[in-house]
Amino acid sequence: MYSQHSSEKPVPTNTNNFSHQKAKLISKFSLLFRTPDNKRLSQPFKSVIATMLTIIMFIGCVIGAYCFEDSMHVGFKPDFQNNQKSYASRNTLFSDGTDVTMTIRVHGEEAIEVTSPVKTVGELLNSYNVSIGNNDVLNYTEETEIFSGMELTVDEIVVETFTQTTEIPFTSITRDSQTVPKGSTKVVQKGVNGSYTETVTQTFKNGVLTDTSTVTNEDSFVEPTDEITETGIGGTYTDINGISYEYSYYMDVTATAYGTLSGYTATGKPVDFGMIAVDPSVIPLGTKVYLTGSTYGDMGVHTAEDTGAGIYGNKIDVFLGDDYDTLMQFGRRTMRIYILL
Repeated sequence: MYSQHSSEKPVPTNTNNFSHQKAKLISKFSLLFRTPDNKRLSQPFKSVIATMLTIIMFIGCVIGAYCFEDSMHVGFKPDFQNNQKSYASRNTLFSDGTDVTMTIRVHGEEAIEVTSPVKTVGELLNSYNVSIGNNDVLNYTEETEIFSGMELTVDEIVVETFTQTTEIPFTSITRDSQTVPKGSTKVVQKGVNGSYTETVTQTFKNGVLTDTSTVTNEDSFVEPTDEITETGIGGTYTDINGISYEYSYYMDVTATAYGTLSGYTATGKPVDFGMIAVDPSVIPLGTKVYLTGSTYGDMGVHTAEDTGAGIYGNKIDVFLGDDYDTLMQFGRRTMRIYILL
């Protein structure tokens, strides 16, 4: 009979020789039960001797069995790392050696295929020196046991929040006007942009923007102001006599009566009825106007011929002669003048 290992030489054993040695040992043990004069021992003494022999034989059997087993495996050391099935009885406390094939994708990079002994996700990542950061998200828990075909992903999720102000463009409005010189335009109200503030939250997955959400702060809302531009279109004024006058535009002014018997205007003409004094920056000298008022009635066509130290902006002086009562009756009042073409 042989007990062998593929890496060791066979060790022969002889069963007949072993039986012969056993018989001789029993014969020698029987002599212990006799006295020197070949007489048999008393019964109590024989019981003590038998018990001692039993113990000695038990110990001998144990030692013999160990030596016999050891002689069959001289120089043999189990290969636990190899974990071959032929040594399965000696590897019951170790991994069965089954490898698992799976894929790992880290931070969106190309997936790699790995083969590893059965272990948890956390142990696998540690074996490949993959550290999990504060922003990393696993699709399996680290305690999950890996399995064949598993697709393990480690994604970096970063959330950024910031506040931004967004402008609301103003609206431009153009309208016809008879208070602007015909054919020209005038910005009568400047446009101002409105605005509002909003909180923006952006989510990045592996460095790629995947989601954006905004929340508007209602208290920050500012309405825009429209820009208004007027274009002069001119018009026609018809007096109480049915006579029509074409005008470029009209304007409302504060008119004051003045009078004198002599003197010359700023244009070098003697003062006379039908003349008005103006602010030349508003109404150029020599301009013909039609003068009327809701409480005074039509005063007809007048010409801007004079100026005055107290006349500026939308103010005029109307020459009414030297009659004191007439001057006092007119006094100062609001009039409308049409700038004639």
